[in-house]
Amino acid sequence: MNGDTRMAAKTNTLSDELHEGESDARLIDLHRIFGIARRRRWWIVATVVIILVLTAVAYTMVPRRYMGTASIALDRRADQIIAGQSPNQELPTDSPTVDTAVEVLTSPSLAARVVDTLNLQREPGFGQAIDGPVLSPAAARSRAISKVQSGLAVKRTGLSYAIDTSFTWTDPKHAAAVVNALVDEYIASQRDTKVDSRTNDNKLLRERLSRLRDEVIRAETAEAQYRANTNLIDVQKDSTAVQQELSFLNTQLATAQADQAAAEARLRAARGGGGNAAADFGSPVIRSLRQQQAQLSAQRADLAGRYGPLHPDLAKLDRQYADVNNSIRDETRRTLAGLVADARVSAGRTSAIRSSLDRAQGGLQAGNRASVQLNELQRNADSARGLYQAFLDRYRQSVAGEGTDKSNASVISRAMVPGGPVFPNAAVFGAGGILASLLAAVGVVLLLELLESGFQNRRQVEARLHVPVIGTVPDLATIPGARISKRDPMAPANFLVENQGSLFSESFRSIRSALKIGRPDQVVRSLAVSSALPGEGKTTISICLARSAALAGAKVVVIDCDVRRRTFSRSVTNDTAVGLIEVLDGTAQLDKALLHDTASGAYILPQSNTKSMNYELVASQAMFSLIQSLSERFDLVLLDTPPVLPLAEARAIAAMADGVLFVTRWRKTPANASELAVDMLAREGAKIYGVALSQVNLKQQSRAGFGDEMSYYHRFKGYYAEAG
Repeated sequence: MNGDTRMAAKTNTLSDELHEGESDARLIDLHRIFGIARRRRWWIVATVVIILVLTAVAYTMVPRRYMGTASIALDRRADQIIAGQSPNQELPTDSPTVDTAVEVLTSPSLAARVVDTLNLQREPGFGQAIDGPVLSPAAARSRAISKVQSGLAVKRTGLSYAIDTSFTWTDPKHAAAVVNALVDEYIASQRDTKVDSRTNDNKLLRERLSRLRDEVIRAETAEAQYRANTNLIDVQKDSTAVQQELSFLNTQLATAQADQAAAEARLRAARGGGGNAAADFGSPVIRSLRQQQAQLSAQRADLAGRYGPLHPDLAKLDRQYADVNNSIRDETRRTLAGLVADARVSAGRTSAIRSSLDRAQGGLQAGNRASVQLNELQRNADSARGLYQAFLDRYRQSVAGEGTDKSNASVISRAMVPGGPVFPNAAVFGAGGILASLLAAVGVVLLLELLESGFQNRRQVEARLHVPVIGTVPDLATIPGARISKRDPMAPANFLVENQGSLFSESFRSIRSALKIGRPDQVVRSLAVSSALPGEGKTTISICLARSAALAGAKVVVIDCDVRRRTFSRSVTNDTAVGLIEVLDGTAQLDKALLHDTASGAYILPQSNTKSMNYELVASQAMFSLIQSLSERFDLVLLDTPPVLPLAEARAIAAMADGVLFVTRWRKTPANASELAVDMLAREGAKIYGVALSQVNLKQQSRAGFGDEMSYYHRFKGYYAEAG
């Protein structure tokens, strides 16, 4: 019991390791890939040869196509000398300009010009179908244009101003002729476009000049008429003269006003100061009379003081004094009258000058108001003359450039008649054929691998079933020197006995070693040998394992549990009156039913050759008791069960044993079937201690390199003493 627990724990641990390593197993294994390639090498060779042959046939049958290529460059210089410009001055040629040129080269209109130039609408393959009805001229021309466009390829060379133009066609001469005609027509179309543009521009300029000339005449007429109406000959000169007059009048007015103020001051002084005041204004007459008056006054005072008031000369002096006073009064009145007259004259002169100044200022203001509109008329006239002159200069330049227009594109290289086809390209076809053949070979190999449903190596079994592989049994037919009869079911077991140093015998030692058979810590005493389907080699493995253990000194018994086919029993003997069923139903004793294998010393409990079979007994309590009884008498009890998937008793028998050795045939048994069988055994409570991979082809496994011990057979085969 403790042994079973330890073995189950080991099995679980190994299963966990398999789960953890499952992702690693899915990684690309180059060794395995090379192995698959070696195993499928003839499929690969056949696929590659077929694809290459088909490629060669296609290369010889595909129509040849030729390519003519021409290059043009866009000129970045002006095509004429214009006032203020240099003939080598660069004009803007940006990416949109180059892209526009590419679009023009591929346009239907340019293709139509090529068709018309080369008369392609009548050429077979262009306008007319090689095999077909004759098309109308319009339809043929449209078809030829479409053919030219479809064969064109135009692209810019890097970031330069060069454009490569190519045309592909089945005829090399047409390939070169079409692309040369295309670039010629493009250059001609650019030149024609410039000529048409210049002609249209000149026409528009003439019409515009006519209208501008009329506008200039109207503007100048309006200006002259206004001058005449306002008497403004020259606004600048008239304004200067008026300003000079105003300056002079202002000076005169200031002088007159000063004179008037002086005259009025003298008048006020004269009126306010009496006769004495008049003398202050410098009148010589009054000053002379004042002197006479002073002399007479002095003489009278002298006479009066000397002779007294009654002196006769005093009366005379008084009369003279009175005459002088009268003269002073008269002269004072005349002086005042003169001052009044001077004041009036000064006031009148000031008023006259002020009136002249006011008239001059009014004239200046009126002139200024008139000059505003005159200036507007002058500006209109100047603007009309300037615009007219600008258009006239432009028209003269345009007319001077007639006949000098050229295209802004030039031919870098013209297309030569191609010496060989551009399609099909032998190198490209060859590389494509090789690539296609390799891809097809890979696809075929993948398909074959996918269609192969069986297990190919230890890793696949353990990753899918989560059970360790404890034995890999080779196919005897692939062992060097092993000559056996395929009709003799005991031939493998006999080979094992006769060649105990062979790889075949060693594979069963590996199974015994994994189960520790014949050792104190032997894992199981009863072992069911099961498989998912018939024909997987479990009966052969049962016989060979029994003989291998017996030859090693173990006491072994093998029970044929297949009551339906009796494959094991027929392999041993066909003359068996009693067997397993008879022992189970009590009609025969166990010792009488046991057969002894003299070649190895093992014992066999076969199925009898009777017709009536009891299918229930092999899954009964009696069967379990028999297994327990035999486990006490023998070191190892092997149960050769029927297939697990079709028969329920197989699963029941496997559950009665201490453990199960599950057999699956290399590359034959579907993995799904094996997985289902393992799951069914687990549900029945059977303990699967390991898997035996049977009938492994040593040659293929060694060449394929599947990653288990048989992959290295070519390295260690010298250790085995094979037959022969």
